[in-house]
Amino acid sequence: MFHNIFDTVPERPADKCDNLYFVLDGDSIIHRVRSFPSLWEAVQGGVSKISFPISNPVLDKRRPKGKSARGSTKHPVPDFPAIPTNYNLTTSTQPPDPPFSPQEISAIIEHIPSGKAPGIDGIDNLLIKIIHKRFNNIFPTLFNKCLHLSCFPDCLKIGNIILFQKGGKDQRLASSYRPISLLPIIGKVLEKLTTQRLTYHLESTNSLNDRQHGFREGKSVDTAINELLSKIQTARRDDKHVLVLSIDIKGTFDNLQHRAILKSLDASACPVNINRLFNSLLQNRKMTLLTPRGSATKDQKQGCPQGSCSGPALWNLVANETLNPVWLDNVHIQAFADDFVLAIEADRNKSFVADTQSAITQFSSWYSENELAISTEKNKLYLIQQNGKKSQDHMERV
Repeated sequence: MFHNIFDTVPERPADKCDNLYFVLDGDSIIHRVRSFPSLWEAVQGGVSKISFPISNPVLDKRRPKGKSARGSTKHPVPDFPAIPTNYNLTTSTQPPDPPFSPQEISAIIEHIPSGKAPGIDGIDNLLIKIIHKRFNNIFPTLFNKCLHLSCFPDCLKIGNIILFQKGGKDQRLASSYRPISLLPIIGKVLEKLTTQRLTYHLESTNSLNDRQHGFREGKSVDTAINELLSKIQTARRDDKHVLVLSIDIKGTFDNLQHRAILKSLDASACPVNINRLFNSLLQNRKMTLLTPRGSATKDQKQGCPQGSCSGPALWNLVANETLNPVWLDNVHIQAFADDFVLAIEADRNKSFVADTQSAITQFSSWYSENELAISTEKNKLYLIQQNGKKSQDHMERV
């Protein structure tokens, strides 16, 4: 079946192969793999044909290397770094996490929903399930090599942007469209593995503030409402006024700065290899969009793509910075995802002004430092007086 195999495949493969193998059928490369211990099984079992046209002179050379090998294929073979390129991007000195277990990887792959649109590589979710079921050591080898090298391959973090028009909106306006990012499924599995490890670290070490009720197991909008109502009821029993200020962050996942994420990762004391893998994930991330003039590719220098599974966990890390600091004794702050609430209690109207201004200044310094903005049109202010009466106003009138 196979006319040529670049590099000799042993009768029984070693546990680790450091060479890049090209499996050929006639004049087409149908399989290429590096460091996959299942190479021999893949060759014996057969691989669905994927054509990468190659010139006959290259076939005669048997072992093309470097530019010669990459230049002879329609789609260039990506470089595989021998050492991590981002070791100096974090100050973390924490011990590393152990390798991803086969059980972790299988649990994620088995729960991938079938029938979803593929990323820019065209690899379908169902295909990943079939490959993992037949060659169950391919993905553990790949993902653990990425973890060891602290390298999130560039080809696995390219988002293909699809635009959906919002109902009833003017199709001539850019704001009338909702962008959805279709990411390569292999990259999504690796990102999910890394996010699970980060989440486990944060929850097991109680690193996340208990007043964050969004994107957390055991927390919900109900727990957020109950905590706020409890604060209000306690203040009323103490015969105090309560000022409730609702603050909405504008375009949270679009405007979340990578610099803020990396700073929060260092502060979280998460395992060094998880930290470095997130560093690599945020580097050289690109988005492609099909336009009337062809495909346009841009660097994504901020935010998390719509469809990215790490966005909520990374946002909670950044939001932690404003929930953790010491606030005035009569100021309560809590959050549900990117919706914040400040509750200020006082027994005299005069103290409301100073305490409210102080709380707003403290909150403003956090979102300004992280280059975030608030949606003033969504922010609300409620004054619950000692007699139980409630008045409502917009935040800008405070």
